[in-house]
Amino acid sequence: MIFIPLNDILFIEKLEKNTIIHTKDKEYLSRHKLNELESKLPEEFLRVHKSYIVNIDKIIKIRNLGNRSFEIRFFNTDKVAFMSRYKFEELKGKIICGL
Repeated sequence: MIFIPLNDILFIEKLEKNTIIHTKDKEYLSRHKLNELESKLPEEFLRVHKSYIVNIDKIIKIRNLGNRSFEIRFFNTDKVAFMSRYKFEELKGKIICGL
């Protein structure tokens, strides 16, 4: 069992049948489903795609890729997550409210 501080988590990704927790330097395989994790995480985490939950406090840039999707970049890493257009306004509202 590994304990990961929530502040270290950049995003959580569903990849095929696996759930991967991404930190700046490592990835951890989890046996939990994305829905289970989503329900237990605090409000600074947001489901932005069917396969991604992001830590909004770690976002540095959101880029429109066209084709109704967005790329999310994080501080001090080259790792990226993806967001559907349906979640853009919700994420924008959470980021603006947090300022």
